[in-house]
Amino acid sequence: MISENKYDIINIINEMKECIIMKQVIFKAAKLIGIDIIGITDVLDYSYMTDILIKRAADGLDCEFEERDLIKRLDARNVFQNCKSIIAIGVPYAFGYKKPETDNMGLLSVSSYGEDYHKKLNDLLKELAEEIKKYFDFEYKICVDTSPLIDREICKNAGVGNIGKNTLLINENYGSFINLGYLLTDLKIECDNIIKDEDICSDCNICIKSCPNKAIFKDGGINSRRCVSYLTQTKEYIPLEYRKNMKNQIYGCDICQIVCPKNQLNIEKRSNNDYSGLLVDLEEIFEITNKDFSAKYGMLSGSWRGKNVWKRNALIAVGNLSLYHMFDLVKEELSNDSDMIKIYAAWCLVKLDRKAATKILYNCMKNENDTIKREYLKLMEVL
Repeated sequence: MISENKYDIINIINEMKECIIMKQVIFKAAKLIGIDIIGITDVLDYSYMTDILIKRAADGLDCEFEERDLIKRLDARNVFQNCKSIIAIGVPYAFGYKKPETDNMGLLSVSSYGEDYHKKLNDLLKELAEEIKKYFDFEYKICVDTSPLIDREICKNAGVGNIGKNTLLINENYGSFINLGYLLTDLKIECDNIIKDEDICSDCNICIKSCPNKAIFKDGGINSRRCVSYLTQTKEYIPLEYRKNMKNQIYGCDICQIVCPKNQLNIEKRSNNDYSGLLVDLEEIFEITNKDFSAKYGMLSGSWRGKNVWKRNALIAVGNLSLYHMFDLVKEELSNDSDMIKIYAAWCLVKLDRKAATKILYNCMKNENDTIKREYLKLMEVL
């Protein structure tokens, strides 16, 4: 007669075998549908990051895109109650990318090339889940840059990559040009838990030196509110001293990735991609309707903030590029219904022609609210 202990041991062994087989099936399914970067973790509790997140917020280093409720961020089971393990994937992009000649155009980040990566990864994760369901019955939730959880930490724990000084996840084969997504599942799978951070940057500080607004700290980490990529997306006020370093960026920024040695293999790979599609006609952004904007740019990941934020960034680009021929077009934006657009149109006019702009702004001030008046006065005094 077998003792209860022996039954327990047999059950544990069988469970371990099932976990290992499950992992093999998942990896095979991923390969079948073209996923090269995949890892699995059962680390669901991220309370070990509590102090880091609290300090970042206290120091003003976070941003409005981060979930304010820490409870939601610190446990995967707050998003998917029955979660037991997480299947994380990375999808490479930017093969052969070289920043196109922009001349007098605006520029989108290479992450906006082609179909919106949110949709692409969502479809891929759904396909992976359906492939796995041929072998195992399970429940899941797809996450692609939309959950309150800490995506890079989850993907790091799953072995997808390690976090660099610029806070981006870096894969040993593809660098940081990878889009991340994951499945929260109720499966119990053999895991690749890698909680401890690996120093993959060593004494390299190229990204730190290259960051336009000095957003990356010398020992790693980032001040989100200085980051050009963040500035192109925020609806909050952009300080005057940060605007010139936004140059002609309409959405995102790739500088810290382009200069990173870990990305050189990816960049050097041959590609038939035509990245000139990342160029934006600045004049068009002033005149395009919401409907036409959605039709032309709506499929890009960078379009999610909408036409008005793009127009705000276009105003900054026009000022930085000194495109005086657009002076009258910019002047018309002083009649825009949006206070945000008025403020940046005024800044742009002063950058283009201080003397002419000063006269125009004085004449407009009498019809504006106190916030706009203060901003106009500040521009005329500071710039």
